[in-house]
Amino acid sequence: MIKAWGSIRLADIESAQPADWDFAGATHARVRLPATAANEIEMQRRGFFWADRTLKASISLARCPVDPAKAMRLPVEKLEKTDGHREDLLRIACASFPYDRRFHVLPDCDASIAALVLKDWVEALDDVLACFLHGRLAGFLALARPSADTLFVQLAAVEEAFRRTGAAMSLYAGACREAAVRGVKRLNGRISTQNTAVMNLYAAFGAVFSEPEDIFLKEVGHDA
Repeated sequence: MIKAWGSIRLADIESAQPADWDFAGATHARVRLPATAANEIEMQRRGFFWADRTLKASISLARCPVDPAKAMRLPVEKLEKTDGHREDLLRIACASFPYDRRFHVLPDCDASIAALVLKDWVEALDDVLACFLHGRLAGFLALARPSADTLFVQLAAVEEAFRRTGAAMSLYAGACREAAVRGVKRLNGRISTQNTAVMNLYAAFGAVFSEPEDIFLKEVGHDA
């Protein structure tokens, strides 16, 4: 699948192993593979740049050690209409992900391209929890429902000025509460191993980490 932002045309591929992919029409490629030494060596041989390793994080609501009601230091509410907050959601997201390879699709991080990618993400959000403090949007957490018994944290971010207020903990507690209300068993996410703060947050909720995946990037315009 080719995704386009400005002059960037990204071939976005998820595969079980390295293959001879068709990059026709793409300027860049992003490939996600199971994290193995053999895959890493082969992708580097093919000229790809290793960009990140991610893990699936899974919180079992039945075994969660955190009481969501006690963990919500700030009120968490559902944004019934996100349109009026899109600008704030995008501003907070752009400031929160300086290196995240979901949005930085070039080997060298480029904030202007990441902003275009994030704009598409934010415009597609429709199930959003939010924290407000002193009338300002302090942070948000967007959910998706990939299966009947699972909610998935699609995107979450807190404005830097509010990161010591407990907003992040409150949002994840709110997501657990929302999952329970909807009758699902798990709250899942996929996170970068470089983001220790979020890994620690999931760990506090008793998350189990599994399914390591590596992200590789390459400029392919000259090959296509």
